[in-house]
Order: sequence, then C-alpha cells, then structure tokens
Amino acid sequence: MNVTPLKRNTVLSALCFVSVVYGCKDEGVRGRVCTTEARTGIQIAVRDAATGAPAAFGVLAIAQDISFTDTLRALPYGTDPQSALTMVGVYERPGVYTVILMKPGYRDWIRTNIVVNKDECHVITVQLDARLERIQIVLPAASAFYSFT
Repeated sequence: MNVTPLKRNTVLSALCFVSVVYGCKDEGVRGRVCTTEARTGIQIAVRDAATGAPAAFGVLAIAQDISFTDTLRALPYGTDPQSALTMVGVYERPGVYTVILMKPGYRDWIRTNIVVNKDECHVITVQLDARLERIQIVLPAASAFYSFT
C-alpha cells in the first residue's frame, strides 16, 4: 500500500485532533483519570464555640474573591436541619477568598486570604473549622425606663 506524505500528514493531523479533543475529557495529565463531579473549593465545619454543637443551621455564609461571590449552603446531618454542621461552596472555582459567616446571636466569623488551588482535574478542597462565639445581650434594668414612684 502506497501512502503519500500528504495522506499520511492528514491522517496524523486527524489523530492528533481527536486525541486532543476527546482525550482530555476522560484523562488528565500523566494518564490520571478525571471525574465529571463538581468538587467544593471550601468546606467549613461550623460549631458553637461554647458547646461544640453543630451550628451551621441559620448561618449566612459568603465566600468572595475579586470577581466572584458565592453563598455557601449547609449540608444537613441526617433528617434534622438544625443538626447541620458543614457549609460548602465555590464549586470548581480556584481563587483567593474572604469567607464571612453570620448568624443571629453570634459574632461574625471572618477569614481572609483563603487560597483554593486546582490540580489537573479539580479544585483542592480547603477545609476550615469555624467556632462561632455567642453574643451576650445585656438588657438594661426595667427601672431605667420606668419610674416606680
């Protein structure tokens, strides 16, 4: 079979194109197989600082970098939403984030310069531990508002 240089180059070009277009969808660098799942960039275990109890229920959690803001969501533990411990977000988004957790009755929890990196396939999840501190509310005595004379 006589193959001309033009046909051989055309076939080689077609094979290279196919391997580039289709090969990257299934395999990463050095034969590593990449999955199609979306992975979280930030995962935060949220607990009450005094009791150690899960405290993610009712938390508003925001992760923000220069051009992107994500509202993290709580993952319930079992069937009781108040047992939520973990907040997750920034799926497949590498960057440098500021993370803010806000919950009524607690001090805001703020962390800056949280770096989410990426490997050949996915982001590398950063795991944080947030201990929320309760705010003590002191009400003035009733006598400050009323005269009992």
